[in-house]
Amino acid sequence: MSISIWMILKANFYSLFCWYKNNKWLLISILIWPYLMSFVILAMGILYGNLESFKERLNIANPVLYILATSAIAMSSVGIIDAVASFTIYHRWIGTLPYLVLAPVKTYKILLFSSIPESIISITLSIVAVIPAVMYFEGLLGIAKIIMVLLIVYMGMAPLLGLSILIASFALGVRGEENIASSLSPFILMISGVFYPIEVLPRVLQYVSTVMPTRYVIEATKILATYAIPEAKLLFTILYLLAILTIGYNSISALTLKSIEKWARRRGGI
Repeated sequence: MSISIWMILKANFYSLFCWYKNNKWLLISILIWPYLMSFVILAMGILYGNLESFKERLNIANPVLYILATSAIAMSSVGIIDAVASFTIYHRWIGTLPYLVLAPVKTYKILLFSSIPESIISITLSIVAVIPAVMYFEGLLGIAKIIMVLLIVYMGMAPLLGLSILIASFALGVRGEENIASSLSPFILMISGVFYPIEVLPRVLQYVSTVMPTRYVIEATKILATYAIPEAKLLFTILYLLAILTIGYNSISALTLKSIEKWARRRGGI
C-alpha cells in the first residue's frame, strides 16, 4: 500500500511539473496574483479610507504585510479546495472515475494523496511570491515571519484537505456536473476573515467560522503582522486547534466518503 501511495505522489508531482513547464504564463500569474489582489485592496482602501483606520480596526501593526500574506493564503486555500473537490468531477468528465473507484488503493487515499502535491506547490508558490515585498518592508525579520506563515499554512493544509474531501464526497454522490467547490470557496473565504474582521459577520456565521481551518491561519498571520516578536503561546494555541480540526475533518471525511461511495455505486452514480 505504501508503494501505491508513493506512486500516486510521484505521478502527481511529475504531472504538475510538466503542466507548469508547458504553461509558463500560468506560473507567472500565480506569482503575481497576490500583488494584484493586494494592490486592488489597498487602492480601494486608500480611495474610501486610509491605512491608519485599517490598522486601528484590525488591530495590526503592518497592514501591507498582512494584506500580502492574506492574499497569498486566500489564493492557496482556494487552490487546495478546488484541487480536491473538483477531482471527482474532472474524472467523471473524462470517464476515468469508475477506474479510480475500482483501484486497489482506497478512494479516500487517492483523493488525499493526489491532492497533496498540488496543495504543497500552490501554497509554496503563493507564499514565496510575496517574499521580495516582505523583505522590502520588514527586512530579515519579515522573511522570518513569512516563513512562519508558510509553516502554519502547511499545518492548515491538513484539515483543509479533510474539508475538501468532504466536499468531494458530496460531489461524488451527485449525478449532475455541478462544481460544488466553486460555489463554496467564496463563502469559506468570507467566514474566515481573510479581508475583514469576523466580528462584522452575523452571529451564526461567526459560529460557523470557528470550524474553518483558514480562520486560524489568518489569525496566525494577524499575530505575526501585529507583533515584532509574536508570542509563542498564541501561535501554539492556533496549532493545537488546527491539529484538532485535522483529526476531526479527516475522520469525518473518510467515513462520509466511504458511505457515499457505496450509495453512489448502488444507484449507478459512478
